[in-house]
Amino acid sequence: MPIRARAEEGFGLVEVVIAMFLLGLIAIAILPALVNGLGYSARQSTVATATRQVNSLIDQVRQSPACSSMPTILGTSATPRTFTDGRGGTFTTQADIGSCSAGVAVSLHVTAAQSGTTLVTT
Repeated sequence: MPIRARAEEGFGLVEVVIAMFLLGLIAIAILPALVNGLGYSARQSTVATATRQVNSLIDQVRQSPACSSMPTILGTSATPRTFTDGRGGTFTTQADIGSCSAGVAVSLHVTAAQSGTTLVTT
């Protein structure tokens, strides 16, 4: 077995530079997936907040005995309601309310949207 001189032990500068280069390439390859994942996560957070808000509005309507209060609670296309999610983004809710007669179930179509993109619809 050959004996190495002390100067030949360990990593050389070339090996270290090559290792850093390879790690850099791997990091660059992973970066787009990370950025897309963060964007998707933020979008899903807004959708979850909008879903909770729409469900809350529908529960408020169920508790309200008067049909006249529905447009105020839900918002309409003429007067949408605006909400802010935890990230500071805003979205609006509006509803299409069917005919409201005594003793008859009312049909509701509630939509939450952000910048023209529909987040939730019922």
